[in-house]
Amino acid sequence: MGTTLRQIIFDIGGGIRGGKKFKAVQIGGPSGGCLTEEHLDISMDYDSLIKAGAMVGSGGLVVMAEDTCMVEVARFFMNFTKNESCGKCVPCREGTKNLLKILEKIVAGKGEMEDLDRLEQLALTVKDGSLCGLGKTAPNPVLSTLKYFKDEYIAHIRDHKCPAGVCTAMKKISIDPEKCKGCTKCARTCPVGAIEGTVKNPHKIDQSKCIKCEACLNACPFKAISKG
Repeated sequence: MGTTLRQIIFDIGGGIRGGKKFKAVQIGGPSGGCLTEEHLDISMDYDSLIKAGAMVGSGGLVVMAEDTCMVEVARFFMNFTKNESCGKCVPCREGTKNLLKILEKIVAGKGEMEDLDRLEQLALTVKDGSLCGLGKTAPNPVLSTLKYFKDEYIAHIRDHKCPAGVCTAMKKISIDPEKCKGCTKCARTCPVGAIEGTVKNPHKIDQSKCIKCEACLNACPFKAISKG
């Protein structure tokens, strides 16, 4: 108790795997909050973590690298707490369900800017109105990611882009005609026949058919295929 996050993650834990950049840490289990690089030097104690928007909770730490989507993280944990709700009180039973619906809408590329206010208002209602600890802490992942990673929510809604390249609905797999040699490996690998082209000529991907499985990306020996 009192050890800093930096000491735990980088000294004891050995840092981020693969040399990737630290992005966030989820503290306290599914109902905990997501903290950022600016919080690495706060001490792991009850008061400090609550002040920062997290909690000691179960004592768990989930350390996330630069290629993590924080909107998807909020959706993932909200799905868990929604399923864990006993259903006794309306704020938790209905609130977690509707928070999840909004988050699913955003990661599917169908979000609206008004959804950000809806998320925050609903999260605070669930936090204040729920009867037990699960409901009162369930919105923490939503509130903390909205506070520290709001730019990612905006990118999903306004730009229809997932900055981390995680959300499938917003991925776009494309072939660079300058690099493509027309070897046909990508077309033979595609499970839905979304790649068109002839031997020794640049290929194209039919975006209406593409399921973003990335099989072609892994098959291309010329690195002509990218995702964005």
